[in-house]
Amino acid sequence: MKNFITTIMSPIKLLLMCLLVVSVSGCSSMKNPVIYYNNFDFSKVKTYSFYSSGSKFFDSQNLPHFQRSGIELAIEKSLDAQDFHYSELDSADIIVTYHLVKKQSKDYLNYNKAVLFCAHCLRANAWQQDNGDWQVYRGGLIIDLVDPKKSRSVWRSIYPLKFNDKDNSNELHEKVIEAVNIMLTQYPGK
Repeated sequence: MKNFITTIMSPIKLLLMCLLVVSVSGCSSMKNPVIYYNNFDFSKVKTYSFYSSGSKFFDSQNLPHFQRSGIELAIEKSLDAQDFHYSELDSADIIVTYHLVKKQSKDYLNYNKAVLFCAHCLRANAWQQDNGDWQVYRGGLIIDLVDPKKSRSVWRSIYPLKFNDKDNSNELHEKVIEAVNIMLTQYPGK
């Protein structure tokens, strides 16, 4: 009798585990769509940088310095782990920008202007969209990769941070790290 129960339970456990993996992977792919410009040569990118304070990018949203630092550190760690290297702005292959979507749609529009992101251009043949429909939602972290020659976004992703009022600073930082890693590991060609 014991062998019979063990024989039946193993397939059930295996089936439940498979269902769990499928449901988790299905949820994560729907929450972080990626869009990118097909005509940009992502394979040549080896270095990255950030815009400095006082740039249009910084003026596009009001974030405290500790929040900016946390996001940028998470981005640096993720990109360094993928063999990209930090560089000075004038010699970088790509510039990384980010935006926390809040209540003010004006901030989002200003951010799009700063990185020359054109939502209407997504319908053009040169843009590729992966992992579901592109939607902007409150509480999402957006990361853009900007072509420094044209000062235009060539890659974008969004991921929900799901901050709670009860989260401490460590929990908030862990959510940012998770979001950044999920988004940046979808870099084309990786």
